[in-house]
Amino acid sequence: MNRELAVYLRIQASVSAAFGFFIGGMIAALIYHNADFVPADAISTTIDITITCLLTFAITTPFCRASLHRDKTWGVLTARTPQARLLVRLSRRPVLLIVSLGLCVALILSSLSALLFALLGVTAVPFYLYVVLKSMFSAMLAAFASCAALCAGMCGAG
Repeated sequence: MNRELAVYLRIQASVSAAFGFFIGGMIAALIYHNADFVPADAISTTIDITITCLLTFAITTPFCRASLHRDKTWGVLTARTPQARLLVRLSRRPVLLIVSLGLCVALILSSLSALLFALLGVTAVPFYLYVVLKSMFSAMLAAFASCAALCAGMCGAG
């Protein structure tokens, strides 16, 4: 990947992360605004992370596809690895890309967070800490979703 594409990815990921930071924090604050503590058990965490991942990929992917077409960067890279070719096939069907990447990321992150909370013995998180954590998580997830969708499209031919 050349320098121009790396800068393009960095700019797109930064914009996506900024929107994810604010939107994720606002949604978390709106949902739990009356609660002093937010439950952090395995079921609540899994549901929260799954919904967040699916919504983030559902919102980010169409904008990334539009950006690829607008900037004429669709198919500028070649897919050399089997994983890249899989992403190319998934990018041809946006809903499949959204669901597959969203659920895979949700599975990984929810199991890691449930394990971490269980090891630390955390059953509830204070509201303000939850909003901060959710904002940071949403920003990182939006940046990853943006980069994944853009890379899939850049390797695609279409």
